[in-house]
Amino acid sequence: MSEFDLRRADEMSTALIRSEDRLDDIVVFGSEAQATLANITKDMLRGVRVGSLDEVIQLSDGVLAQIQTLDINDLSPQARKLLLGFYESARTIKNRIENFFRRYEMVNTRLDRQEADIFAKETTSTERYYKDAELAKAGFGILLDAQLKRMAIKIFLDGEYGYAELQHRQRMVVEEREAASRDNRSLDYAIITAADRYAKYIERLEGKATALEQVILSAYQMSVAIHMMGDNENIIRQKLSDIRTELLPQWRTLIAIAYQAYQQQGIAQFVEQLSRSEAELRRQVADQIEQTAKGVAGLMTRPIFDYEAMRYCNEKLVTSLDILKTASIEAKKIRDSAEVEMQGLVKQLGDAVAETSVRNE
Repeated sequence: MSEFDLRRADEMSTALIRSEDRLDDIVVFGSEAQATLANITKDMLRGVRVGSLDEVIQLSDGVLAQIQTLDINDLSPQARKLLLGFYESARTIKNRIENFFRRYEMVNTRLDRQEADIFAKETTSTERYYKDAELAKAGFGILLDAQLKRMAIKIFLDGEYGYAELQHRQRMVVEEREAASRDNRSLDYAIITAADRYAKYIERLEGKATALEQVILSAYQMSVAIHMMGDNENIIRQKLSDIRTELLPQWRTLIAIAYQAYQQQGIAQFVEQLSRSEAELRRQVADQIEQTAKGVAGLMTRPIFDYEAMRYCNEKLVTSLDILKTASIEAKKIRDSAEVEMQGLVKQLGDAVAETSVRNE
């Protein structure tokens, strides 16, 4: 922590100095960090769609399915072999190519709609990416604030109003007991109560410090998770952009080149090479889809909550309740015993008074 932050933490520690009438107030110092962390968690989960990647994959498959309905080899100007050893006539070749372009127009219209859908999803993904960036920034702020509050509590506890003050009050209790025993008088319970209240205040501060440590850890874990979400969102954005700006334009370009080859007549070898390039392009796109799916699958399948930690917390709560229950039973026994003893003392005192009265008569 920098010297500037240490000075800030030292200034914050003064807010923990309390008057006697406020020692029993609960400790809310640093609670705003926990509340902010909870709100960020809600923001992360609000609008989360587990199927986002599935939609992108389905969209990619849909685009490829449309493209695959057209066989670019249908643009070949070479005559194909028919049944019984006959070959296509020039008119049959022309009809085949005209049919190709009729199908192309229908497919192209559907692809235009899908391209608009791709752009909309890309825009939404970009919005999510910048939202993740805002959450990451807020998470870092929470981390710093919790660290400052945790340091402020440590400075307070190590200072004159922390453990030193508690030890001073405890020494006063010891001295009061010795004085009461020496003077054969009752204890001054105001001194004992003051020490007990201060000890409990210190204990609550220690508990708050532990809670802030948990906030720091949670904020750090959340920061890592948010950065991962942002990285995965960028993968999705890139994939959508590749389909819209590379795959579809290249496919249309391939069609245009193939048609030019038909018009030039006799460039069948070039068309065949073009077909292989188009198939290679499809394989590359398929590899990108698989890589994207693997990269994000880990985040999608990772549990949000640590169930083992929750189970451990639950077991500790049950144990704590049992401890408190046992303590309550023991306390009642102590009170009952004290009550019996005090009644005996009252009776003893009454008998003594009665005997004194008898002697006076």
